[in-house]
Amino acid sequence: MSLLEQISSIVFSFLYGVLLFYLYNISYKFLYHNKKIYSFLNSLLFTFDSTLFYFIIMRKLNDGIINIIFVLITIITFLILNYFNLQKKCKNMTNQL
Repeated sequence: MSLLEQISSIVFSFLYGVLLFYLYNISYKFLYHNKKIYSFLNSLLFTFDSTLFYFIIMRKLNDGIINIIFVLITIITFLILNYFNLQKKCKNMTNQL
């Protein structure tokens, strides 16, 4: 894999983590506020679709070579954004009291 492919894959993994965070926030009420079976099916479908979309784009970028670093960058980006969003929500809740 060339250096350009690696850099584009790292940038895509970071941006995909950001996209995944926003899609998760948009679909949060469908994932967790329905009946248990609908919630399970929605979360399963959400996970399957997001993973499939990630692999399709990675196949176009670097012939489908998935490195653990790319997956970790995506997961860490999602978790960091989720953490900051939670901190912001907690701060807003304490200001309302």
